[in-house]
Amino acid sequence: MKKLFTTLLAVMFFSCLAQVSKAGTYYVVNGQSFSLSPAAGSSFYQYLWTLDPGAGQVIETLNQASGGVLTHTFSDAVTSPSIHKITLGVIEVLDGCLSNVVEHTIIVLPTLTVSITADKENFCTDKTVAASLSATVSATTGLDTYGVTISPFAWSKGGSVISGQTGSSLNVTEAGIYSALVSYVLPTTGDFIPTASKLTGSVIGGTKEILHNLPVPTVPAITLN
Repeated sequence: MKKLFTTLLAVMFFSCLAQVSKAGTYYVVNGQSFSLSPAAGSSFYQYLWTLDPGAGQVIETLNQASGGVLTHTFSDAVTSPSIHKITLGVIEVLDGCLSNVVEHTIIVLPTLTVSITADKENFCTDKTVAASLSATVSATTGLDTYGVTISPFAWSKGGSVISGQTGSSLNVTEAGIYSALVSYVLPTTGDFIPTASKLTGSVIGGTKEILHNLPVPTVPAITLN
């Protein structure tokens, strides 16, 4: 316990006073678990991770058996991105020296939700299908701070991509299940170029089924009484 307490004091002191070197920028998704893994083949007595160094920091001390893999989830980017700093220092052997501290940047992106509406969803069997679909994406703010954008829409019918359709509206003339997706486009210039990203679960696609099965009624015969 004394050694652990001493180690924690050391990393807190070191994080405050040592020269911190900048490392990678990583993009993850709000509410989705991710892992940061030290390079394969590295083996240290302790791995000292610090989440958001400073007031309210959280220190994770991992032993050699864990391989130093930090698994975490951020849930503070509901409608706009959040940014976090995570530092890593290592101790090679028991009672050994603490390494320099390397700081990583984590940018957390909100989950995007695509919704589709139709001006008409079902058509009479004796009429042609003529529906207009409109897609929208859940509101987000602050993406431009990091140079992140959202791609044009990608429309599909029954799982097959509809070529050339990238706008927010789609006119359809056939029954079927239509889907629309977007994706995040990460920056290639500026201060937040990604080292790596894990964007699994970043988009919830929208779907809308257009039907063509409204029966045409038959006019009943009449009698004269």
